[in-house]
Amino acid sequence: MKLHHLRLRGIGPFRDEVQIDFTALGASGMFLLEGPTGSGKSTVLDAIVYALYGSVAGDGASGDRIRSQFADPRTQSLIDLIFETSHGLYRVLRTPEYFRPRKRRSASGSDTLVKEQAKALLWRLGSPDLITEALEDTAGQGAGLTPIASRLDEVGREIARAVGLSRAQFTQTVLLPQNEFARFLRARTGERQGVLQRVFGTEIYEDIEKQLEQMRRDAAKQVDAATAALDRALAGFLEACALEDEQMRAALEGHAEHRRFDELTDCLQQVSDQATAASEEAAARSQAARARETEARATADSAAIRLQRIDRRRELDQLAARLAAQAKDAASARTRLDRDRLAQPIAGAISRRDQARRIQADREKARLAQLERHRESHPELVELAEGAHPLEDLADAVEEATSRAGALTALVELEQGLPDREEALATRRAALEEERTALAELDQQIAARPEARSRLVTERDTARQGAEGLADARTAATEAARRLEQARTATRLAADVTAAETAAATAREAADRAATHEAEQRRRRNAGLAAELAYGLAEGDPCPVCGATAHPEPAETGADHVDAETVETAEEERRVADAAHQSARERLTLARSKHEQALELAGGLSVEDAETAQHEAAAAVEAITAQQAEATRLEKILEEHDEHDRTLSARRQKQAVAIEGETSALTALATALEEDQQRLTAARAGAATVAAQRRAHTERARIGRELREAHVSADQAATRAAELAAEVDQATARARELAAELAGPADLAEPTDAAEPTDPAEPTEPAGAADPAAPADLADFADDEAVRDALLGDRDRADLEAQLSRRATDQARHADGMAEEGIAEADPSEAARTAAADALETLRAAVGQAQSATTAADQQAGRLAATAQATTAARERVDTAVAQLTAVGEDAGAVVRVADLATGRSADGDRIQLSTYVLMRRFEDVIDAANSRLSQFSGSTLELIRDTGARGVRKTGLDLQIIDHRTDESRLPETLSGGETFIVSLALALGLADIVTGEAGGMQMETLFIDEGFGSLDPEALDRVVAEIGKLADHGRTIGVVSHVGEMKSRIAEQIHVRRTPAGPSTLSVSA
Repeated sequence: MKLHHLRLRGIGPFRDEVQIDFTALGASGMFLLEGPTGSGKSTVLDAIVYALYGSVAGDGASGDRIRSQFADPRTQSLIDLIFETSHGLYRVLRTPEYFRPRKRRSASGSDTLVKEQAKALLWRLGSPDLITEALEDTAGQGAGLTPIASRLDEVGREIARAVGLSRAQFTQTVLLPQNEFARFLRARTGERQGVLQRVFGTEIYEDIEKQLEQMRRDAAKQVDAATAALDRALAGFLEACALEDEQMRAALEGHAEHRRFDELTDCLQQVSDQATAASEEAAARSQAARARETEARATADSAAIRLQRIDRRRELDQLAARLAAQAKDAASARTRLDRDRLAQPIAGAISRRDQARRIQADREKARLAQLERHRESHPELVELAEGAHPLEDLADAVEEATSRAGALTALVELEQGLPDREEALATRRAALEEERTALAELDQQIAARPEARSRLVTERDTARQGAEGLADARTAATEAARRLEQARTATRLAADVTAAETAAATAREAADRAATHEAEQRRRRNAGLAAELAYGLAEGDPCPVCGATAHPEPAETGADHVDAETVETAEEERRVADAAHQSARERLTLARSKHEQALELAGGLSVEDAETAQHEAAAAVEAITAQQAEATRLEKILEEHDEHDRTLSARRQKQAVAIEGETSALTALATALEEDQQRLTAARAGAATVAAQRRAHTERARIGRELREAHVSADQAATRAAELAAEVDQATARARELAAELAGPADLAEPTDAAEPTDPAEPTEPAGAADPAAPADLADFADDEAVRDALLGDRDRADLEAQLSRRATDQARHADGMAEEGIAEADPSEAARTAAADALETLRAAVGQAQSATTAADQQAGRLAATAQATTAARERVDTAVAQLTAVGEDAGAVVRVADLATGRSADGDRIQLSTYVLMRRFEDVIDAANSRLSQFSGSTLELIRDTGARGVRKTGLDLQIIDHRTDESRLPETLSGGETFIVSLALALGLADIVTGEAGGMQMETLFIDEGFGSLDPEALDRVVAEIGKLADHGRTIGVVSHVGEMKSRIAEQIHVRRTPAGPSTLSVSA
């Protein structure tokens, strides 16, 4: 990754816009970022990290500091960075969130603040040639660039993809904020483990461990579940087969318990075969019984059919007799329905004709009434209506009146708007006079403003004089606050020194007691050593001291004798106490050093004196700040005064032009009004108003239309009445034709009787006997009353139709019944029916006996079949459970082995967890990479090694020691001097950067920043470090060194200078 250009505005101490061209600075491979402490050097690094990741560099730093406290509340802060990776050339523009005053006052009149959210934009540059065009785009429009993302989350994802590093990795490889890599060197094992996990992203291995542990538990549960499933399946099998053989039952349970699955399968097959054979024998017996039952049932069914046919023939004979008795009533009903159907069309035509005649009379009466109503008011129209051609004459009169009314419409509207126009003209004349008065008052106001401006200038100059010296006052206040903080720190550290002294004395006493205890235990063991050698010595064995085989007086152990293990325990306790004493002394030395340093930085002041000095300095800043604020306020008021002068001048000119234009417009309006009044006077023609004249013509047209429409309506009603009278005659003639058709070959009176079968029980009748009215008389309607008499009511008609419908149904049922198989041949006599019933009873008894035998055989076969089926199904469940337990057992074994290895429980390995192993390997890679640089930095005197457990960290193996080749002794990081700490930390940082970039796919970091620490080096060490950094630059990197050490300025030509101005904000300049 390579940085090309950075632009800031309103960021940290930089109120105004500053720019850094990293391409120009990197010409020699190295540049210096220098400036006093607190001037803003780290802000440049924060801005780079914020542009890429939306947060500042240091983990403990607050993101609120990115917005400059010197920036105008209405001015937007921005960071504009152009950078290049292997994925391309990019430009990112970010604006942090801030609070600005509302553009309008709130309802309460206060100037409340509005939060502006953070924003981000990302573009891709297709060519390095576009960098110049991008730099000229100060408004952030992205002209000529390819937009990629415009939302914070989208920009973050795209930059992470392009850079290939997280923020934690970036701050550990590209730039290191102040003290971060020294903190990594001195960190406790847990803290260092957290940094390495965050940088290398090894949380996935911990997740794998947790997942494997869960898989181990799940596998155990699966084995238990599969075993329980086998037990349940076997119990179900024993219950399903109802096994009575206790020896076989015991064999099955024993094979399952000891996992002898082959023997278990053989026994299961034997029991299943026995159940199947018993089921097949019972099924054969059931089938034979069912055949005998079927034969008996067929014989009984035949007898039942014979009895049913006899009963059916007897029922149909009774139906035929009833139909013959109802024949005469059916013929009469059919005749009444036919006359009703013939009379209905005639009755409808008569009703419509009578209604048309009533309408004709009503309309003629209305026409005559209209003529009488308008005879006096409009006699000329009545005369036209009673003339020879009323429709044509009235139409012409209506057209003439309508035309005259239409011609007056526009003038009526003009007449109606006349009063409003006169009133508007008067109103505008009055307003014109008010505008002329206001213009005169504005001239007076403008003339008085120069004197007021002179007073404001005097007050502003006075406030400016009082605001001088703010930068010095702020510097003094900052220094006073720093001394107060150091004084408080010194007070707090004094307590730490006291506590450390007490702890060191306690540790020293414990170490002395442990040494005395160890010496005493050694003395006791040495005193009883002879007795210990004689213990267990048998007669005839050579003495280990003198070699004699006789032991007349072997030494005996005293009451205070101790063994070797007790001595070793005392020795271990002494070593632990010594180590604790040494650690307490080191902590005491460190506490005293910190306390002395805090006293020196506090300038020897007590907390009370420092607080007094700080309050006085803050009060001075507050007073000068108030004067500065007053000067700023008066300057703003003066600007507003001048702006108001310009506004008043513009308003006066605008008002004068408006007055002149309004005067001309009112003259034109008055002339037009007078001309319109003359036109209206001519149009009234003697009437009170033009509207009245138009209403008279409109009324004449309306009355003419009414008379004409009444005449047309009466003519239409007369025509319709004549048409409907003819329709009555036509309906009557059609009815006679239909009656004649009914009198033809078809029998209208009884159309369905001809289809009935001949029944000896039904007497025949002459054709005319069933019809009380001859067909020729059906349509004999003498007058309208005769037609109405022939009509049936709805209820009567429905009853007659239902009667005929039931008769037709009965006739069809009789014919269908006689056509059924065997019905016509059946003997309906009583004797034949009795014989058939007796035979059926005997056969049904035989069927019952056969059915009982079949049921008993079926029940036995069903029970044995169910047992065989249940046994087969239960056997399949046992087989499935066996297969599942076998598979689960094999899978569980593999899972447990892998889980033990990954979680450090395996007896075959080093019992190291997977995540710890990965971090150890990565940490060893970092140490190897760091040592290649540390050798150059230290002149081959220092070397980093991984402490594998000497400090009690065998669990992680991430502790550090430094081999000092000058003494060939190992040292702890806490014992390094300031210069040694810097070079070791720098070597670690560069080694970590090399490994991380290698992990990121071999990404080349072409820009690197090293922040502070050079002041702790002596000239020789500084030469070596600068030379080694120069080698990095020789390999294509650009190294930015951040330092305030003066000697670095003479060593590095390209420099960025950061300085604070007396007013507070910082400035930035570049010399390349």
